[in-house]
Amino acid sequence: MNDTLAAVVITVSVLAGVAMIGLALLDRRPLTALLGGLLVVEAAALVQVLWAVVAVLRGERPDSAGVFTGYALASLLVPPAGALWALAEKSRWGTAAAGISCLVLAVATVRLQQVWG
Repeated sequence: MNDTLAAVVITVSVLAGVAMIGLALLDRRPLTALLGGLLVVEAAALVQVLWAVVAVLRGERPDSAGVFTGYALASLLVPPAGALWALAEKSRWGTAAAGISCLVLAVATVRLQQVWG
């Protein structure tokens, strides 16, 4: 697992999550910029998972392959779920759900690093 890439994913996720929760506190509705932020977060998660797949193909292995796979799949599914929730719920709570999904990705990335090590 690439620690630099994981740090980028965590940083992007936390920044996007805090910004979205800030918008929710200001009673802002889901905006195009919010969904753009979720796309950036999802792209970072996708790059991270692809990096891990390549590492596994090269012979490296996480300590627990099943747990790692679960966190990897969750990291890919959580941001789109947050985006769908934000689009379906046109209130501050949709914006908050999108922000929380970004923070969940940051936690999942930390767990990916721990399981890999």
